Amino acid sequence: MQLSVKFGCQKFKLKEKEVLFFQKLYPIAFFLKFVLSFSPSHQQKQQEIERVDKWLKMLKKWGKYRNSDKMCRRVYKGIPLQVRGQVWSLLLDVEKMKKENEGKYEQMKQQAKSWSSEIKQIDLDVNRTFRNHIMFRDRYGVKQQALFHVLSAYSVYNTEVSYCQGMSQIAAILLMYLNEEDAFWALAQLLTNQKHAMHGKDGWDMGSSSCCGAC
Repeated sequence: MQLSVKFGCQKFKLKEKEVLFFQKLYPIAFFLKFVLSFSPSHQQKQQEIERVDKWLKMLKKWGKYRNSDKMCRRVYKGIPLQVRGQVWSLLLDVEKMKKENEGKYEQMKQQAKSWSSEIKQIDLDVNRTFRNHIMFRDRYGVKQQALFHVLSAYSVYNTEVSYCQGMSQIAAILLMYLNEEDAFWALAQLLTNQKHAMHGKDGWDMGSSSCCGAC
C-alpha cells in the first residue's frame, strides 16, 4: 500500500511501514487532513489482472458457466470494466435478439421520426443525462445522438411503455459499454424480459402516463 501525502507545499509517497509510523507519530485527525489519495498497490493491481483473466476464461466456456453459482458470485463481486460490455451482452441475449429481429432497430429509428409523440421530451432529457460524463458532455455529440436514437426507437417499438424519463439513465449506462443497437436490445430485454423484471417495478407502471412520476 502507498499513500500520497502533502505537507506544506511538498508531496511525499509513503510505504506501508512509513504510513504506520506517521499514524503513531501524529494525531489521526491531523494525519488524515493531509492524505490526498490511496494508490493501488502492486498486489491490488495483480488481483485485478487475475480477476479479468478469470472472466476471460469463463467467457470462453460461457455455456458451462452462464447459470452457475460461480458466475453469480463473480457478478456480485463486480464485472471488470474490460469485459463488462461483453458480459452484459451475453447475460441479456443481445445477439439472439438481433438475429431474431434483423433490421428491426433501423426500422424503429425511422418510424420514430414520424410517429413518436415523445421526441421533444426525449431530446430535452438526453441533454440532462450524465452531463458531467465525457461521453455525454457535448450537445448533439456522438453518444447524445446514440442515446436519442435508442430512446426514440424504443418509444415506438414498445408502445405500451413508450418513454419514461428514468429510461434515459439506464440507456446511457448501457451506451457506455455497448454500441447503439446492442444498447437498444439490452434495454428491451431489461424492460420486457420476465427474467430481469424491470417491467412495472418501482413506479415503472407500463400502462400509466405517469410511470416515473415526472412524465
